Amino acid sequence: MTATGEELVAARGGPWWWDRRRGAVLDVGLAVASAVECGWEGVPFARETGIPASVGVVFGLLAGSVLLVRRKWPIAVVLVGVAVTPAAMGFLLGIVGLYSLAASEVPRRIIGSLAGMQLVGVLVVMSVRLRQDLATEDVDVGDWLVPFASITTALGMTAPPLLLGLYVGARRRLMESLRERADSLERELQLLAERAEERAEWARGEERTRIAREMHDVVAHRVSLMVVHAAALQAVARKDPEKAVRNAALVGDMGRQALTELREMLGVLRSGG
Repeated sequence: MTATGEELVAARGGPWWWDRRRGAVLDVGLAVASAVECGWEGVPFARETGIPASVGVVFGLLAGSVLLVRRKWPIAVVLVGVAVTPAAMGFLLGIVGLYSLAASEVPRRIIGSLAGMQLVGVLVVMSVRLRQDLATEDVDVGDWLVPFASITTALGMTAPPLLLGLYVGARRRLMESLRERADSLERELQLLAERAEERAEWARGEERTRIAREMHDVVAHRVSLMVVHAAALQAVARKDPEKAVRNAALVGDMGRQALTELREMLGVLRSGG
């Protein structure tokens, strides 16, 4: 049994244009949130670097809005996220960009290289900033705190989106493969059904021909008997009138039977069932 178009749409969660529309809305929402975050973080970045605050905000807005193209150019999004990491901005940009990259069709070696770059970038930036903050506040902590916090933060910002993206990408490819196999199986079943219908039609035609041939032989036999009895009737018509009457009745019965069988034969030949 093959599924209808509505059943396939329901099984896949809706028509393709609806999925694309939802994806576009999600991308716009993520890009807006990332742009707002980076713009907000651009103010302290501008203060630290000595540039006007408006320049830092515009820079952050432009960097965060790169998420709009995360599906088409995930490598570019991750590179921008790595580039703005020293400015302490792009938290959402880095996570979503790495997830989009891992879920895409980009080769695994490129995914691993870019994920390693982001991991190292976050690790270095967190280590430097934590040491600066501790030195500024003059807090005496153990030597293990900065490496532990830096490694934990770097892994927390890199490993979950990377693993989730790899899982989603593998699951999507599996679903596409299963869908292609289902479509191929459906086509094969349809082809087999068409061939079975052709074979059944051929078998019906052969059976009609066989039945018609047998009925033709029966009708021909009865017509031959009619000819024989007609000749006998002609021979005994004057000598034995009673026997001639019986032969005439017999010839009539044979004729009627022959007509009946002839009609059945024609009906079989004309019928398509």
